[in-house]
Amino acid sequence: MTEIPVPRLSGALAESRVPLPGTTNVRDLAGYPARPGWMIGPRRLFRGEVLATDAAEFQGLWDEKHQSDFQDLGLRTVLDLRAEHEVRRTQSVWHRATGAELVALPIAEGGEGTDTNYIRKLLSGEMPRFEEAHMTQFYCDTLDRRATTFGAAVTVLADARRLPALVHCSAGKDRTGLLIALVLELIGTPRALVVEDYALTGVLRPNRIAAYEALFTDAGVDPDAARMLFETPAASMERALAYLDDTYGSVADYLVATGSLLPRTLDDLRSSLLIPTPSD
Repeated sequence: MTEIPVPRLSGALAESRVPLPGTTNVRDLAGYPARPGWMIGPRRLFRGEVLATDAAEFQGLWDEKHQSDFQDLGLRTVLDLRAEHEVRRTQSVWHRATGAELVALPIAEGGEGTDTNYIRKLLSGEMPRFEEAHMTQFYCDTLDRRATTFGAAVTVLADARRLPALVHCSAGKDRTGLLIALVLELIGTPRALVVEDYALTGVLRPNRIAAYEALFTDAGVDPDAARMLFETPAASMERALAYLDDTYGSVADYLVATGSLLPRTLDDLRSSLLIPTPSD
């Protein structure tokens, strides 16, 4: 298959960000290339962070005076990938802000946050440091354990009646990053762009450890020991996707064989998200 050009690499990738008040990581993936001759259409697939009513630094902040900005997205569906305890602690108001239907597909594994397993291990000294290799293993383990949840999410996005849709977790980094990477792989986006889209969170939300620094220093732990947990190392996403190739054959094989995804859903996903690439 002839590889198509990647028109959104490097600086152009930042054009995907939607500058909604109170948010930093909301993006419209319109224009991302897919299989030859096709690209994601405008206002089909968005990704972002949780939107809440309090001023916690790690999430988007909702103010009702900006409701028209959010409603202008035209969202029909919001996919919330956070665990049930996260939802109880911080209610997402994306559906209230946009009028979209909320679909909860909990994935318990989360990286950035105040009470994840990794945070607890770092604070207790059980884990001296969180390294890039830990992030890679975290992603591979999550993919193995949550295949049916990812399959269910792809099924929602494959239904054109549910679009436009926005996917979020807490920071829009790990669980959202994995799901969006799977979707982009399924539609044929070049892997270099899949990985760069994941890494863009680190550009839009830089130095995230600063928001949690006191949590670690109060426990006598050097915050740098946890820095990687809050970052988006490209190598970890590359290796996680390579793991799916090596273990299952491809992302599609992984979701069909392990995630209960119906093969026809792959065609539905492409039909719902893609439009022809304009000719020059």
